[in-house]
Amino acid sequence: MMDWTTYYYSVIDSTTLLIAVLGISVVLVLRDLENRWRWFCVVFFSDMVLKTSASLISRFSALYWHNIPLQTACDFLSALFSSTIIPLLTLYLLRCCSQEPHKSFLWKLILSLWGVSAAAAVGDLLQRTLLPGGTEQKRWLILVYLLCTAISLIVSLIAVIRRRKQLSKIQFILILVYLLAPVSIMLLAMELMLFIDQGKRYLKQKEELANQKASLAVLQMRPHFIYNTMTSIYYLIEQDAPKAQQVTLDFTDYLRKNFTAIAKEGTIPFAEELEHMRAYLAVEQVRFEGKLFVEFDTPYTSFRLPPLTLQPIVENAVKHGVDPDLDPLTIRIQTREVKNGVEITVADTGPGFGVKDNDEPHIALANIRERLEMMCKGTLTVSEREGGGTVVSIFVSQKHD
Repeated sequence: MMDWTTYYYSVIDSTTLLIAVLGISVVLVLRDLENRWRWFCVVFFSDMVLKTSASLISRFSALYWHNIPLQTACDFLSALFSSTIIPLLTLYLLRCCSQEPHKSFLWKLILSLWGVSAAAAVGDLLQRTLLPGGTEQKRWLILVYLLCTAISLIVSLIAVIRRRKQLSKIQFILILVYLLAPVSIMLLAMELMLFIDQGKRYLKQKEELANQKASLAVLQMRPHFIYNTMTSIYYLIEQDAPKAQQVTLDFTDYLRKNFTAIAKEGTIPFAEELEHMRAYLAVEQVRFEGKLFVEFDTPYTSFRLPPLTLQPIVENAVKHGVDPDLDPLTIRIQTREVKNGVEITVADTGPGFGVKDNDEPHIALANIRERLEMMCKGTLTVSEREGGGTVVSIFVSQKHD
């Protein structure tokens, strides 16, 4: 007859088994997992399947089948698979901290303790099955097993606390849960870590895709801009040689900064982006002499943003705002500190940011908005300027990674 304690632990083991099987299924379904991470998860959840299966078989063997050798073997396997939990955690911890296991003293220590505990478990099994009256003898080897497991747990806790700054808050909390919670909760924590890791990879892929889009956009620089600039330089050489030299320098500087921005990953100082815009606008002001004016009000530049954030905005303003039949275009670029970040505004006195020849301006803005959100928790909004024109407002958080 099954008493309530046996029933309780049977339910816990059954639940744990189902969660572990679910974990294996999830790992096999997620096709874009890093190969080493996939195998780690498969080994971890398989270990839990074997551990809980052995525990269930041992419990039913004692209750219904009365098969002592089978019960003893299952108890041994359950203890052995349980002892691998901490080494697996150590591997995950080192992975999160970008450390190679074979170079880590922590890994060697944990592996040594696991080897001693596994040997003690094997010795205890042999003592119980081969020696006369083994089940009644003092099981000192099981004490060695428990001692090594306890030491491993303490070492792991110390290692996690010492490396907490290298872990995200959620990783730190989940690893502590992994170490200290019951097995079923630990498995849920592991699956949550799996989903978080997958989510990070997805966001990273989106960021890389956005950067690739930005790079392609720059590589496909408007041919007419290059053509018009070179034509302007050609005529200036005869009409105003010093000005032609200056435009050539500005254009060269613009091209250099453009291609440098393509090669960069992550955010860049706003000062670099501003220099890039100054070089571009200097060229355009020569082309549209008397029709394009620029005002800079940027007292605050100590922040970072994705490369090539301002370029599409300013280029669009020039492209659609400078017209011989219209009043001169004025572009004003400002920065100011706001709560938790910085606001950049690009305002122009042009005809407005409507749909022009195609969707290029809107695609460019969508790309900028996506990169701002992913790389610096920023936002971008477009509104009409009072008195005519467009205002593009960019918020950049100062708390991004």
